[in-house]
Amino acid sequence: MNIGIDGNEANTKIKVGSGQYSFNILKQLYLHNKKHFFTIFLKNKPLPDMPKPNKFWHYKVIGPKLLWTKFALPLNLAISHKNFDLFYSPTHYSPTPCPIPTIPTIHDIGYLKTPKDFNKKDFYQLKNWTAASISQAKHIITVSEFTKSEIIKTYNIKPNKITVIPNGITKFKKHTKTESQKILGKFNITKPYFLSVGTLKPNKNYSFLIKAFSKFPQYQLVISGKKGWLFDEIFKTVTDLKLEKSVIFTDYVSDRERNILFQNAIATVLPSLYEGFGIPAIESQSFDTPIIVSDIPAYREIMADSATYIDPHNERDLIKAMQNIKNNHSHNYQRYLWSKSAKKLIHLFDTLSNV
Repeated sequence: MNIGIDGNEANTKIKVGSGQYSFNILKQLYLHNKKHFFTIFLKNKPLPDMPKPNKFWHYKVIGPKLLWTKFALPLNLAISHKNFDLFYSPTHYSPTPCPIPTIPTIHDIGYLKTPKDFNKKDFYQLKNWTAASISQAKHIITVSEFTKSEIIKTYNIKPNKITVIPNGITKFKKHTKTESQKILGKFNITKPYFLSVGTLKPNKNYSFLIKAFSKFPQYQLVISGKKGWLFDEIFKTVTDLKLEKSVIFTDYVSDRERNILFQNAIATVLPSLYEGFGIPAIESQSFDTPIIVSDIPAYREIMADSATYIDPHNERDLIKAMQNIKNNHSHNYQRYLWSKSAKKLIHLFDTLSNV
């Protein structure tokens, strides 16, 4: 099959969220594909870490960049549609309109439940562009059974039109004590610490975490993630509780730095109000670091009995969990590797080519 791919989220220097998913799934797709031909559409020339072109894989840079998914890409596909059998998007947004069958990846639809957690422009785009992608899709990919069930209920989509291809991790070796000390020193981590990983935005529930952490003066709290949106309340909570020396914000970190933070933490705490999956929980588990997560469907699905669950609205519940750290030493994370996700995606392409 000849398959077009929107590679823009993968082609960024700072990869978080859907960018992390896009980069890793494309990288593994490149490594494991042996028969399909891929054209990766981009706004900008491919960065050095993108897979190198070969007979199965090449890039096409097109413009204009403004409204790229709604104008430049659909126009280009209208001209070249006879060259393609499918168009795959690792994100919510497929080119619309599109003259060839599309396959978007819907990571979650939590924004529909909490529109106040987004500015009006972002919410409008998420709601309407995602709905348009779902409406025109030949097939839909989700990252969890939970998100699949949400899409079925919300958009009245038949279950056989949706395939679950979960997120994954890249298995890393543990770092030496010397390597760890260097990175911990870089971030001024001088005490045993709790770790939370994720973009600074409302659904991560960081203010709730910071309030619970204030009961642990003997420790530090490290929050690792870039600024997203509506994050002022997080910093205000730190200031109000006079925790400026105890709560450390690392901003975006490299894979190596993040892994060292996971490896050396007392526990990883992820008190999210909503998730479509939750990669940091799996990553933490791969380093045998205890995990405390919210009792929400996505975490129940991916973590099963390998985590400590808390009510993300009950501060005393979180405090108790942080006082009584448990490590189940589970190998659950081995179910979630990017190579396995890519192989499932290739199998889906194989299946659709026979329809």
